[in-house]
Amino acid sequence: MRFTIHRGQHEIGGMCIEVAAGDGTRVLFDLGMPLVAPDGGDFPRDTPQRPTAELIAEGVLVDVPGVFAHDATAPGVSAIVLTHSHADHYGLAHHAHPAIPVFGSAGTIAILEVGRVFFPEQRLPVELRVLPPDEPLRLGRGGPDPGGGLTVTAIPVDHAAPDSRALLVEADGQRLLYTGDLRAHGRTGFRFEHLLADERVRGADWLLCEGTTLGSSGGSHGLRSETAVEGRLVELAAAAAQKLLAVAASGQNLDRLVSCYRAARRSRRQLVVDAYQAYVLMKLAPLSKNIPQVSWDGVRVSFPPHQVERLKAAGLLGLAQEMSRDGRV
Repeated sequence: MRFTIHRGQHEIGGMCIEVAAGDGTRVLFDLGMPLVAPDGGDFPRDTPQRPTAELIAEGVLVDVPGVFAHDATAPGVSAIVLTHSHADHYGLAHHAHPAIPVFGSAGTIAILEVGRVFFPEQRLPVELRVLPPDEPLRLGRGGPDPGGGLTVTAIPVDHAAPDSRALLVEADGQRLLYTGDLRAHGRTGFRFEHLLADERVRGADWLLCEGTTLGSSGGSHGLRSETAVEGRLVELAAAAAQKLLAVAASGQNLDRLVSCYRAARRSRRQLVVDAYQAYVLMKLAPLSKNIPQVSWDGVRVSFPPHQVERLKAAGLLGLAQEMSRDGRV
């Protein structure tokens, strides 16, 4: 087994890791957008949508042989496997050869499909496939292959992105564990202990550990877990009495949405989400029966006009009307 960190070793974001088996099977883990431009500032918002050749020339994309269409008619990489749905891990995957399948967990694919509706200007890979949830994905030189010599097993980990995965690769009698982004303080923090106890990863030959901190005191905010965030929201709600309490958070941060819902219920308040967040919750509903939905008591929806236009353009006006009937604020 041979592995190469093409990007992400000396920076945060832009992850791109290649693993190759002795029979020539190659797979990429993540193909993300760098977070920081060379000058230390932010990249222009439309950077990921620019032509592949320009991004390679400027060093935004690493020209990995066999990944892009300019190399050959048939790609030299069997698959791209995404650890989770943050752009620094998937944001440049659409530049890969269209014949390369892109795999992710059910939650990762769901979030990317939400993006097709609300952010149509942002390109995504043509072919998105769901990773097998309970068995290894076997790959050969031409792609998924029951007789292939390289396997990838997706293992659930706790992270702000829903349904994140660590990836265990086996080839040539060796095992490599790539953690992806992971933490131990979210609502599924127990997954960190499960990973440590997982017999499949014990004695792995290689560990690639993503991240800049393994532990944190909570910094200036003093909160050490998502449960503590919920408690703080309850305190703020009590202090605000009859006033509106507004929370700014990523609409994809499932843990934070659950914390807001639970805090609202404990405070006898209504949780109001926008149509985008409502759609995210709906698409993630298959992951757990504990994910709040618009049809639940205590959940309401506001409808910013631009979000309604996006739903309408995607042929989902009926869904918007259904959300309105169930929970319009």
